[in-house]
Amino acid sequence: MNYFTDAFRRLWQPRKPLFWLAFGFNALASFMSFFIQTRQPPTGLALAVGLLALTNSLIGAWLTWRLWNDPPKAPDDQP
Repeated sequence: MNYFTDAFRRLWQPRKPLFWLAFGFNALASFMSFFIQTRQPPTGLALAVGLLALTNSLIGAWLTWRLWNDPPKAPDDQP
């Protein structure tokens, strides 16, 4: 199997809740970064939202790493 196909299959696993958690955390971090850039909130609020965005992106990266290391089931393995 091609390396890129295998890499894509390891990341794209919509039947696993881990995939949706990683997707949600990364999307939320992107939204928070977008909020900071477009609204330019006061410094304290920007710092708090920035720290939450950083935390969300780190959790999303960790979940993506776990998803990457957990290979998908082959079609014949499923009941």
